[in-house]
Formats: sequence, C-alpha cells, structure tokens
Amino acid sequence: LPLPHSDLVQLSAMHFPSYARTIWRNHGGGSSHGFSGRLHLLLLELCVNHHDTIDWELLILIFSELNRLELPRSLLIACECSIQARAVSLAADQKRYDVLKIISSAAGKIAELIVSEVETNLGAGIELDESECFSTLHRLVTVVNTDEIHADPAFFVHVFSDIATKCRGQGLQEIGDTFSKAAVQITNRVTDLETFSKTSLIIPSTNFQSNGWNNVCEEKSVCSQAIQSFESSFH
Repeated sequence: LPLPHSDLVQLSAMHFPSYARTIWRNHGGGSSHGFSGRLHLLLLELCVNHHDTIDWELLILIFSELNRLELPRSLLIACECSIQARAVSLAADQKRYDVLKIISSAAGKIAELIVSEVETNLGAGIELDESECFSTLHRLVTVVNTDEIHADPAFFVHVFSDIATKCRGQGLQEIGDTFSKAAVQITNRVTDLETFSKTSLIIPSTNFQSNGWNNVCEEKSVCSQAIQSFESSFH
C-alpha cells in the first residue's frame, strides 16, 4: 500500500491509529478477500501505536476478522502485541470489557485451532514437531495467564488434557506431556480455590507431573485451610 507521504518528518508526526482506520475503511471488512494475516497485524500495530489513544472499535474489528479467518499464528501474535503494547492493561483500566472479551475469545480460538490441527495430523499419520508445539503452547499459556484477560482456565485445561490423552493413545508421549504441562501451568496460576479444585480434577495423572503436581495440590489445600481458619476467627 502506498504511504500517504514520503517525507520522514511527516511520517513521524502521523497519527497511526487514524491511518490504520483509513486502510481498514478502504481495504478491510467485507471486501477483504485474500486479506492476509500480516496486513491485519500491521493494522493492529498501527492501532495500538499511540498507547493513550487506541481505536478500540478498530481493534475489535481486526480481532473479529482474524477470528473469522481462523489464522492461529496471526491471532497469537495479535494477542501478544496487545499485551506487550499495554493495550490490554489500558482496556482493563478503562473498563473496556468488550476488548478484553474479544482477546480472551481469540485465545480460545487459538487453542481450538491448534488442537484441530494436531488431531488432523494424528489422523493422517503426520509427524508432529515437538519443539514447535512446545514453543506455541508456551506463548499461548502466557497469554491465557494474563490476569486482565480473564480467560476461563477450565476451558483450556479441558481442551489440552483431552488432546494430551489422544496423543498418548497414539504413542506420542512427549507431545502429550507438552499439552499436559500447559494445562498444569494454567491451573497453577488459578488463585480461586474452587476453580483450582475444578480444573485440577480435569488433568489426568501422569508420571511426569506426579511429585510436583501433588506438592502444588497440597500447598493449595494448606492455603485453603489457613484462609478458612482466618475467616472463622471473625465469626
């Protein structure tokens, strides 16, 4: 796309969110046949460039389109960009729950697309790249564990535990362990004891997690008893 002006001084003073809105108006939305994930990411970066003047409506449109196009890699980068650019924290401060909801929804979509791709590869007998799987899940877990997004931990733990079991059933122990570890990492960040109990029951017991996982559960149990004892002292 042609830049509006070739003068670098002029470009440095440009209001990037407005420029992103202009590009979207002319090339985005319903007329975006073949509209690539990279271009959507460029628009998102322009949108969040000015931290204090983010175009929230445009951000929601970009995420909605990436969701519709089902582009897991672009969606993951978009989530990371929103977090790193402090757009997520600003949305939380401004109580833009619609923004937080669309990003949380994107994280869920990414998980579903990853699992779908793994299941397809399992059915076709295609070898899975363990290192790439680990890297992608690590990045996704970081997004899911971002407090402001308020992602539902039970959903991700269920999805990851289910595919972990399927992988082990196909003899892919390492891949299965990678998904189980992701589920454990999400559960470990849960502070609500009721939610923790719910999610911890979803994770199947495996050799890789037995000792460390039991320690975490015991610590949560001790913490729960201490809180209950503290609360009862006021009655």
